[in-house]
Amino acid sequence: MAETELEKAFSTLAEALTLTETEIGEEINVIMQQIEQLKDRINQLNGRQQTLSHDRESIAEMYKRYCQSEGEGKAVEF
Repeated sequence: MAETELEKAFSTLAEALTLTETEIGEEINVIMQQIEQLKDRINQLNGRQQTLSHDRESIAEMYKRYCQSEGEGKAVEF
């Protein structure tokens, strides 16, 4: 009988470990998805940052062209 109880205990332990392993695998998958979403968001924000930088340069050039020619002579920082 002791063998049967021992077998049951090992069976229960094996089931618990399998369940835990499955849960950990699922959490890893969720985290990997979140990492991919964050990478996509970073790429999107980098694109916006480049656009803003280009716009800032364009505005500075227009200011130099039009405002400084009127005798203002001041530089504007954005």
